[in-house]
Formats: sequence, C-alpha cells, structure tokens
Amino acid sequence: MISRQDLHRAILAAFVLLAADQSAHAQDQKPMSLTVEQAKQIVAGSNGELLQSVTQMSVEVAQVLSQYSMGDLRLPRVRAITPEVAKALAPTKVTLSLGLTTITPEVARALAARPKGMLALNALETISVEAARELAQFRGKLTLNGLRTLSREVAVELAKHRSKFTLFGLTEISDEVAEALSHHRSTMLLNGLTKLTSVPLTVTMVKSNDGFLNLSKVQTISDGVVQVFAEYKGSRPIRLTGLTDLSEVSAARLRANEKIVLPSKFQKP
Repeated sequence: MISRQDLHRAILAAFVLLAADQSAHAQDQKPMSLTVEQAKQIVAGSNGELLQSVTQMSVEVAQVLSQYSMGDLRLPRVRAITPEVAKALAPTKVTLSLGLTTITPEVARALAARPKGMLALNALETISVEAARELAQFRGKLTLNGLRTLSREVAVELAKHRSKFTLFGLTEISDEVAEALSHHRSTMLLNGLTKLTSVPLTVTMVKSNDGFLNLSKVQTISDGVVQVFAEYKGSRPIRLTGLTDLSEVSAARLRANEKIVLPSKFQKP
C-alpha cells in the first residue's frame, strides 16, 4: 500500500513535471528574432540551428540571410512577413522555405520576383485569388502542400505557373478545379489525391512525369482515366497501388502496360 507521504511526493513530482513542460512550451512559443551579427554568423556557417527558432525578422536581417548558401534556407516558425522583408529575402538562390500561415498579394509578389530555385510555402492552408496570381509568376519550383481545398478561381491563377508545382495536401478536388489545373504546362504533382476522374488533369500530370509522380493514394479512377494510364508510354512507372475498386476489364487493360504498378490483388487475372 502506498503511504500518504509517498503519495504526496508523487503528486508533487507530477506538478513539477507539468510546470517544466508548460515552461518549455512557453519557451517554444516565445517570439525570437535575430540580430544582424547572428545572421552574419549563420551565413558564415555557424549557429545555423537558430533558423529553426526564428519567428520574426527585420529587413536588415533578411538582407543578410539572402546571402545564405549552406543549404536550404528554412524558417518554419516565421508565420508572417512584410513586403519589405519578402523583398529583402528574394535574392536568395537556395530553396527558401517559410512557415507563412497567411500571405498578402504584396508579399507574394515580392517572393515571386526571386531567382529560380524553389519556394516552399507549405504552411499556407488558404490563399486568395490575388496572391495566387502573384505566386504564379515565380519562375522556379513552387510547393503549396498545405492547401487542403482549392477554388476554381485560385486554380485558374495557379495553373499559369510555368515550372514544377506541387499540391500534395489536396485529397479531393472538383471537376472544375481539375479542369483549371489541367492547363498547367510543366511538371505538376498532386500526390495526395484519393480520387481521380478528370481525363485532362491526368493527361497533364502523366505528360511531364519526372519520376516523382506518385498516385499511390488514389483509390478510385474513372474509365476515362483508365484509358489514359493504359496508353501511358512514359519512361517512368506510375504507382496506382492504392486502388480499391477496379473492374476486371479495367484491371486487364492496366496490367497490359508494364509502366503501371497495380495493387497485388489486381496484378493477376
């Protein structure tokens, strides 16, 4: 049996652990900015771990960090920036990854003006038509993998982007959005889709398959999409290993194409 004294000690220990956890959480949420000197040290190759903690940034610090070349410039806790800071960061030539949860058209315009490379804004869950229009002007790889839904109007603007483009966060899209995205003219990856019924969108995706197209989460496809895959002649295989419903006729057509990888239950007649 636990004594009253032991019980008291256990309760006290639990309170101490809880307080420590809350303190650590508060510390994690505490705003943090860099000095210009710290930014210069990071660019020179030291204290790079500080980038993971930065939450806010001055124009002067952004100007220094734009010269960073030690790998990807990742600032996951930077949730919002001004157009001036975005403009100061724009010259960076490495992958720029920001934790922005909101973006104005002005910030989008400044970021889109940067050299090619890659721009990753994967914390964005929504985006306005105006901001999408600006980001579409970016000449490098654009990743917006945090978007969970997409309106047709936004899709029309994003489809104007002319380099590699990823939207991994979309699991389902309307026929109107699919049609709009189908007008994209470079590599486009929607590897999170669970349903694929749009022939134009499927044609767009497989036409520029660079080996990173992975449709293993797709569970159902339409007859028209089956035909697109059956006729696929690209050099890279396409994985459809998540399919759960497929007629024997469709399965036979897909099996005939060695570039299509099916679930085991559909691999043999």
